[in-house]
Amino acid sequence: RMAASEAASGTNLWGAFGLIAELLAAGRTGSVVTLICDAGDRYADTYYADDWVAAQALDLTPHLTTIDRFLTNGTWPS
Repeated sequence: RMAASEAASGTNLWGAFGLIAELLAAGRTGSVVTLICDAGDRYADTYYADDWVAAQALDLTPHLTTIDRFLTNGTWPS
């Protein structure tokens, strides 16, 4: 559902995190380059607004947990 609402920068970052985790898991080094072309301010009343997220019945907890785990130890779900 999120992809249908033009969340392309977030999808881009999600994919980059996955690629970085694959490199780490394989014990490889390298660079990952991505362009995030939007500061996110246009989502202030939607994705960044708790009331809107609740009204859409979106549970962001599993996604936030995935990101926290990645930032803590570099792992990503397969």
